[in-house]
Amino acid sequence: MTLYSKRLEEKLIEYRRDFHKYAEIKWTEFRTSSKVAEKLLELGVEVQMGLDIMEKGFQFSYPSHENIKKEIQRAIDQGANQDMIKRMDRMTGVVGIIDTKKEGPTIAFRFDMDAMPITESDEGKHFPKKNGFRSINEGYCHACGHDGHTAIGLGVAEVLMSIKDTLKGKIKLIFQPAEEGGGGARGIVKRGVLEDVDYFFAGHIGLTKLDGLGLKSRGIICGVKDFLDNRRYNITYTGKAAHPCGDPHAGKNALLAASTAALNIHAIAPHSEGMMRVNVGVLRAGVSRNTIAPNAYLEIEVRGENDTVANYGEDKMLSIVKGVAATYQIECDIEHVGSTPSAESDDEAIGLVLNCAKEIGWFQEFEPIGSVGGTDDASDMIRGVQKNGGIGTYIGLGADFVGGFHHHAFDFDESVMLPSVELFVKLVQQLQDKK
Repeated sequence: MTLYSKRLEEKLIEYRRDFHKYAEIKWTEFRTSSKVAEKLLELGVEVQMGLDIMEKGFQFSYPSHENIKKEIQRAIDQGANQDMIKRMDRMTGVVGIIDTKKEGPTIAFRFDMDAMPITESDEGKHFPKKNGFRSINEGYCHACGHDGHTAIGLGVAEVLMSIKDTLKGKIKLIFQPAEEGGGGARGIVKRGVLEDVDYFFAGHIGLTKLDGLGLKSRGIICGVKDFLDNRRYNITYTGKAAHPCGDPHAGKNALLAASTAALNIHAIAPHSEGMMRVNVGVLRAGVSRNTIAPNAYLEIEVRGENDTVANYGEDKMLSIVKGVAATYQIECDIEHVGSTPSAESDDEAIGLVLNCAKEIGWFQEFEPIGSVGGTDDASDMIRGVQKNGGIGTYIGLGADFVGGFHHHAFDFDESVMLPSVELFVKLVQQLQDKK
């Protein structure tokens, strides 16, 4: 049997469809983590979990105690290993370590695992529905390909363990929770998992090319330079209800305050040192048509090409939010619900990926640099590795897809998974004599 046999491809598809069917959102990936850990242990990979890989206090939007308890029971009911869940200590994520005990580089790969809070399409033509692996967890859906990433990670583990005797150094396979807005990378970085890493690689099924078009099957993007720093806030304004005719002077209108804030946030001037994007994505306010609105709620994000631009946008946004509250004489609660830094792939790592991809027959369209078109918290890991003298890159793995990312009918060409495994293994082999 070759390293990249039809049977391995069948396993990858089986893994991916299983993770897709039992979709779990940020910080609730208990079944997924359990299954990943079980497979790694079966292969003979050292497994670390829980507080061994995750520093507490750096998580965003972590669920309540009751919700975590509920999700753990749901995961157990759906086949999760209870011993593995105990090892997690209520913190999802798995790191597999292949230590050859021979001097060589430390190489890390990131595979994100979380789904999204989206109800998956139930249309008969939807491929997962038609083939029996539509998410059974209503309201949760793998709409960004992370189920495929997790499957690829298990494939990489299997191949590397089959050739372990030929390898040097150490390989870390990081199965990360909570990429979608939960800051899952932050706790892993803070825990020190990446401190000894010389080379870091993260892959994503499908990215945006520099011409703005999606990356199709048989294409590859070898690096990204445009990760945006992303700051996310929830704002609650509390005013005072009053009748708009009987005593309008007694009211304090939170709806008008929120509207004023939204318009002014979208009018923040650009910065000369880089691209900036601001967006008020949610605005809810009021209680009835004949009541001056006593409440309003906004969800806001500020993105910047670099720290300077992001800081500028964040400061301007917060100044507006607070200034409007003072103007309308209402209370203002500001909740910081997430942030992700900007980052750039290293040219040397980009070159390594390009050279390896050209040796794999499946890849036929090569883009050294592409666009992520937004944010991925792999940037936290890239920066962490770079801080300690290592290098890293973020790879776009071309796959035809339907529905668009974060769409309820999202699905991708599963043939991308096997060559992705081959690519990552080839990177390890190419790096054997580097440090």
